[in-house]
Amino acid sequence: MSDDADFDQGQNPAPEPQFLQIVATPGSQPRGKRARPEPTLSRVAFRVSRLMEFCSERELQNQTGHAIHDWPLVVAKELIDNALDACEEAEVAPEITVIVEPGDTIVIQDNAGGIDADTIKSVLDYTIRVSSREAYVSPTRGAQGNALKTILAMGYVLDRKIGGDGLGVTVIESRGVQHRVEFRVDHIDSQPKIIHTTAPSPIEVGTRITINWPRTTLLLGYAEDRFKQLIRAYVWFNPHLSLRGRWFDRDFLIVVATNPNWEKWRPRNPTSPHWYDEARLQRYLAAHVARDRDLGQRRTVREFIAEFRGLSSTALQRKILTEVGCSHQSLASFFGADRVNRAGVAKLLAAMQRLSKPVAPKLIGVIGAEHLKERFLAAGGAVETFKYQRRQGVTDGVPYVVEFAFGLQHGGLAGAGGARLFATGANWSAAIANPFRSFGTTGEGLESTLAKVRANAKEPVICALHLASARIQFADRGKSSIILSDDAEQPDD
Repeated sequence: MSDDADFDQGQNPAPEPQFLQIVATPGSQPRGKRARPEPTLSRVAFRVSRLMEFCSERELQNQTGHAIHDWPLVVAKELIDNALDACEEAEVAPEITVIVEPGDTIVIQDNAGGIDADTIKSVLDYTIRVSSREAYVSPTRGAQGNALKTILAMGYVLDRKIGGDGLGVTVIESRGVQHRVEFRVDHIDSQPKIIHTTAPSPIEVGTRITINWPRTTLLLGYAEDRFKQLIRAYVWFNPHLSLRGRWFDRDFLIVVATNPNWEKWRPRNPTSPHWYDEARLQRYLAAHVARDRDLGQRRTVREFIAEFRGLSSTALQRKILTEVGCSHQSLASFFGADRVNRAGVAKLLAAMQRLSKPVAPKLIGVIGAEHLKERFLAAGGAVETFKYQRRQGVTDGVPYVVEFAFGLQHGGLAGAGGARLFATGANWSAAIANPFRSFGTTGEGLESTLAKVRANAKEPVICALHLASARIQFADRGKSSIILSDDAEQPDD
């Protein structure tokens, strides 16, 4: 008979055990017994470090926006994004190698200018968040400022998960120096314990980062197909990228750049005042004031204005300063010490926008039909079925470019069937999952739109969708869902 039988209706229930009950009237005690005082607890306010937000599976999932089985993809995406940005800042065509070695090791190497020692030290300081893009509004692959911090902690969390003592090892090699970073936790103080040692390295150009994970997690094996798919997606959206992917001593991708001199909005291009609203400009000003205070500098409002696109003219700067009433004023005093000068910030933004020209969408960066067609053919597409569309416009003063490539695989054209090949991305970064889940107020996303034209996951089609914009709004920290609006304007040019 099953355990559930005792609870079925119609069965004789087991006899209840008989307990001796002592009944006492309120305020009375059984004869011969003395009342014992109830034990009490003195509560103590314990201090728990917020730095432990990086030291558990749950908190890392919150920080990255992705569950643990996606962490290999998070590592690949964040490190490739950083490598691409570094190459563009160094103004060199990116050459990136991604290697997965037996023993759950991921190696990513680039040909940029290399990470300096001070930047690595700031990454190891878990009391601060460091980002060269977070306060700026511009077309960027990412701006959270905590990617490397989360990656350093992943090995520790995974080691603890399989019963280890908790140790994550990451090696960063750059400018002839090897930085070995051991991530542990002081379990008494509940905060990260970083052991940072250095040694000579043969890597003089660019940066090589090696992530060592516990061998028994099996995460890389589980994520292999999606990992390779993510790596391949990067070459769709970056015509200037040469990329090599290697998995367990076998190359799965070798791609040479179709256009090493491809032009897009680069990290060194000045930001535009038209991309800001009052809240974003206030945050940008606050970041500058805080940095000047830390460095003991005294930046003027005029120097701040000169950094914006279209406002390098001294005549325009003088006109703005006079209109706002902040000539010869320091940025700190203009911003306000005890209270933010919101009225002044609003006047400054309005003047800068009125006296500068908006950025044309095409200047953000167009991947182009030629490059996407080459990637389509390399993926096994039938040339006669290839279609390309581009839409560009302006939303709230912010330019955008949407590009879509679509066609059938050779096997699908011959009736042999096959699975869909699908690549999505934003600002030249490949997406871990489809970020186009909802188009404005329609509630429909990319998947439902493709389903209407019979291009679901089981159809032998190839499609790629990319959005470039100076201001992309994500619905989550993992940058896995983009918020799209319906109020886009189509320009005449």
